[in-house]
Amino acid sequence: MPGRGAPVNKLLSRRRAIVTFVSVILLVALIYSTARDRERLSAAEHVLREVFAPVARGADYVSRTVSSCVSFVASIGRMKRENEALSAEVDRLRSEVVQLSEAARENARLSSLLDLKSSLEGRTVVARVVYRDPASWLESVVIDKGSSQGLATGMAVVGPSGVIGRTTSVTAHTATVLFAIDPRSAIGGVNSRSRDLVIAEGIGDGSGLLRVRPIGGECDIVAGDVIITSGLGGIYPKGHVVADVISVEQDKYGVSKTAAARPRVDFQRLEEVLVLIDPARGAAR
Repeated sequence: MPGRGAPVNKLLSRRRAIVTFVSVILLVALIYSTARDRERLSAAEHVLREVFAPVARGADYVSRTVSSCVSFVASIGRMKRENEALSAEVDRLRSEVVQLSEAARENARLSSLLDLKSSLEGRTVVARVVYRDPASWLESVVIDKGSSQGLATGMAVVGPSGVIGRTTSVTAHTATVLFAIDPRSAIGGVNSRSRDLVIAEGIGDGSGLLRVRPIGGECDIVAGDVIITSGLGGIYPKGHVVADVISVEQDKYGVSKTAAARPRVDFQRLEEVLVLIDPARGAAR
């Protein structure tokens, strides 16, 4: 049975060592706690303090180090949670900034449209673009107003920058607007400088330009002239800007001139429009 006795003796030795170590620690702690309030120490207390002072300092250092590590680990978790909360708040604020910026831009557009509305006589309706076909991006759009709001086919559609087009089909709550730059569109206009009557037609080549032809023979037109509606076509009231002339060509016989003009309306980014319900009273002042 000697084989079994060795582990038992080793276990007992370990227990004795642990008991001795704990007893010494408790004794030192007791001496320190009682000696703290006394000015004079006994010789035994003085010796014990000198012997165990490094041990106490080491234990205190280990205790503080462990406490610091625990606090550091806890702070990492806390900082992670705070960082996640801050990231969520940043995302929320960014989204709010985008929404506020979009609202500010929309308000600016609507303000310009309402200024135009107040400058016109007769009934008008503000409408939003709700659909546009990618295949006919520069030809037409669908707006969110229809016959229920008084719209009908053949009504002029304008914006703060000028003529947009006319309504071509209408349902109860929507209408299709054919752009002025579409080849199927023709606007009776007048040169604001020379007062010569012209026809502005969509070219339809994707350039977004209008072809301006004179009505009659002689025509005084040069680059920089502004074409406005003449009010003679029955759809567009007088005085709305159609386009700015950018170039003029003369035919090979030198008889007539044809001009290219760029509309002031940005058809690529159209979002709101103004429909003139009463074209006879919708002339620009």
